[in-house]
Amino acid sequence: MASDALPISVLFARGLLARLALWPALRIAVHQNWGGPQSAQKQRWLAGVITDEFEASLPPPDSEYIETMLLQIMDDEFEVALEDGSAFDVARDVVRLWNDAKEGKDDYVKDLEMQADRMKGKMPQYEVDAGSASDWEDSDGDNEDESGSDSEDYGKEAIPQLLDHAKEVPDVDEDGFTTVKRRGGR
Repeated sequence: MASDALPISVLFARGLLARLALWPALRIAVHQNWGGPQSAQKQRWLAGVITDEFEASLPPPDSEYIETMLLQIMDDEFEVALEDGSAFDVARDVVRLWNDAKEGKDDYVKDLEMQADRMKGKMPQYEVDAGSASDWEDSDGDNEDESGSDSEDYGKEAIPQLLDHAKEVPDVDEDGFTTVKRRGGR
């Protein structure tokens, strides 16, 4: 049994490292050093913690437990409070990686590694959203995919994009005075 555990762990760890490298929230946090100068090491440490959790637990953790763990570690280590649902996508993929590794399937791992290799060296893209009144509303989670299928959605969560908010140039007359424009009307 010990000889079977090594290939499962290695295959799982390879896929996990590739999946974490594809997670936009973690890529941005590492790229921006939100976890300090050791951000890249924290990413590998996160993979180790998750691997240890799967190897030590019987039965293995479910996607909700892994999602909670990811959210907690992102908050503690990178000071990032995620609310975009991407942690659940990663957790679901991690559980699938474990199940595939136990069965000796490596197609999913190879696909994730190929995607991660394409992402290497690329600058993470993200968008800063100003927020809206809907931020205050409570959601009941009805937006979930009810098909129950494990579709090939890994690594396809929305990547935030930067917005260009150019400031309006002030109107300065020939004497050097700035003209103040009235906003709105009475």
